Amino acid sequence: MTAPELVIFDLDGVLVDTQAAETGALGHLARLMGVRLGGDEAADLFAGKRMADCIDAISERAGAPPPPGAVELVRARCEELIGDHLEPIDGVREVVTAVDRLMCVASNSPRELIRRRVEAAGIAWAFGDRLFSAYDIGSWKPAPDLFLSAARECGVPPASCVVVEDSPVGVAAAIAAGMPVLRYGPDGSPADPAAISPYLPPGTAVDGLTSFAKMADLPALISHVPSPRAGTRQEISHDG
Repeated sequence: MTAPELVIFDLDGVLVDTQAAETGALGHLARLMGVRLGGDEAADLFAGKRMADCIDAISERAGAPPPPGAVELVRARCEELIGDHLEPIDGVREVVTAVDRLMCVASNSPRELIRRRVEAAGIAWAFGDRLFSAYDIGSWKPAPDLFLSAARECGVPPASCVVVEDSPVGVAAAIAAGMPVLRYGPDGSPADPAAISPYLPPGTAVDGLTSFAKMADLPALISHVPSPRAGTRQEISHDG
């Protein structure tokens, strides 16, 4: 076991509690287009994915193109649902204070949205300018490019990074980048390899993956994260 030099955090669902608002905003667009989605179905369809891909999925189900300005409509509805006050995920402020190594954020969201949300949550000081957006490189999770770019910009080799993610798309991106993953699941459920594998090349092992349910456990997990081992399938459940 080697302590990583760089901790790469996802944004929505890991640092800030906005995933429900984003899913709700996309569900609002779906209803406008005549598509009804159940809560679990919407979460599976949208969680962690590029906004344009989510809208394309709605359009495919509707059998019609989205309305003009669909992205802006969804983002505005999301901000309405979030409201004036944005709380970090429970325990995140303590985590970013306790972690004694370089940290950054890597998200499928636009950079200004990332900055606005970490500032609103009172945790921007922990990351400085190390805010990395898929929009800046033109490649979105589950492709590994965003995590690899973040590591390169921070001057840290991929093998010396660890990714903290919650969605199957993000976990797959980290695995494809050759980085160990600490998968946050607040409901205590272990990660499901069957939900992650569709976003990986055929035959890719779901490897180097640890699930945890409490942010208070994260600093210790970071200090003892196992390095990925090619060709193995690993699942460690840490429910605290």
